[in-house]
Amino acid sequence: MSPRRLLWYTVYLPAWLLASSACECGENRVAERLADLTVSPDPVEFGQVPVSTARNIEVTLANQGTATVQLIGLEVTQNEEDFSLQLPPAVVLPYPIAPGNQVVFTVSYRPRQYPEQDQGVVQIHSSDSEAEFYDLACHGQAVEPILMVDPVPVDFGAVRVRQTQPATLTINHTGSIPDAVTVSTIRLLDDGGGDFAVQQQPTLPASLSAGEQLRVNLSYTPQEIDDADRGSLLVESNAANQEQIEVPLNGSGFAPHIEVEPTSLDFGLVSLGERPVETFTITNSGNHELQVTSMQLSATGSQQFSLSPAQLAAPLQPLAQAQVEVTYLADHRGADDGSIVIQHDDPLQPSVFVQLHGRTPAPDIDVRPDNLTMRLANQAHSQSAEIRIYNIGDEDLQVDNIDFDNPDGTFSITSQPQWPATVAPGVIPDGPYQALEVTFETYQQTAGDTCQITIHSDDPDEPGVVVTVIGTYTP
Repeated sequence: MSPRRLLWYTVYLPAWLLASSACECGENRVAERLADLTVSPDPVEFGQVPVSTARNIEVTLANQGTATVQLIGLEVTQNEEDFSLQLPPAVVLPYPIAPGNQVVFTVSYRPRQYPEQDQGVVQIHSSDSEAEFYDLACHGQAVEPILMVDPVPVDFGAVRVRQTQPATLTINHTGSIPDAVTVSTIRLLDDGGGDFAVQQQPTLPASLSAGEQLRVNLSYTPQEIDDADRGSLLVESNAANQEQIEVPLNGSGFAPHIEVEPTSLDFGLVSLGERPVETFTITNSGNHELQVTSMQLSATGSQQFSLSPAQLAAPLQPLAQAQVEVTYLADHRGADDGSIVIQHDDPLQPSVFVQLHGRTPAPDIDVRPDNLTMRLANQAHSQSAEIRIYNIGDEDLQVDNIDFDNPDGTFSITSQPQWPATVAPGVIPDGPYQALEVTFETYQQTAGDTCQITIHSDDPDEPGVVVTVIGTYTP
């Protein structure tokens, strides 16, 4: 059937009104009239279709004008029980149709009862100046089936994500003809991204006499949240007008979905004894209530933090939020690093962690080098090296003393500060710093004499730093 231009009306107006309109609208009025949609086929004729069988026809909307037309809406407005439509995934309304371009959509006819003549209407809402709303007629004749498939569609209902819902599809020979029918294929055309499956089906090909049936066990296991999960099953046979029966599979996957923001709280530098508070938010962006089963500090991190509330009193409904306050208990000097472990019933998300960091003013010792090798050879029997003690913290460092472990007797401390010594905060290598000198002296061949110097300070995280010195001599 050839394309037919969308409906337009001719209205006769007085000459003075036409002249006024032309003056007021000018070029815009001309541009609007250039929009020119055509639709094909029109009407949409499905012919005879057996009950429980679907027939699909593609409909093309083409813009043959010179200006872009906006496709605003597309819906079945009459007899939604028997007729339906589907747009391509890439077409999101409103959708611009540029000159020379087109949109192809599918109209389906699936009769429920027979015998009857079915009529439907697909309404096209666009910016076509001649027909903003256009009713596309659809016709079909429901006839008696040879094979009755039940249910159509197979609706699994709402199923929790990653749980399985079974369903049984029955294929009956209605007896409308006396001959046996051979069912050759039962397979998934679209498994909904792996969500739909055939669990058990009869041995094929299978011959069905009048009154006999086949049963097919199906299942739906949604892998993610989806309010409109869709799939399809194909049944192929030699039944007239039912050689290919496409059975829609419908389901919806529900689950909570936890989102935590932020997932890291940094309290920064805090004065000793203060109690600063930061917050994070728990959101349920899923379509089912979220149960937060526990919120606890990790046992491997600092315990200098507290939560309020310690637990959520009730489940979070979809799109609901809850704020949690975290208090840093700055009771001692130095850095505190910890994490909050949030346990929940979101099936797609593991435990959520909120990282915590805070620090009170404290010294932070850094010794350079902390591992040293001295090598002597030939006539060189002595070598000295400097060891520097830095403070990269934010409070004065007090170095109390050192321990010198010299089991081989070939090392000595030849220069050191008077203990206790203070090191002000600074940077490496400029300092300030305190230095001590260690000397290695030997006249005997050795592959590795060793000494250790332990530096004791009031660094709360590293009260004792060990420096290892190795000496070798090759005559």
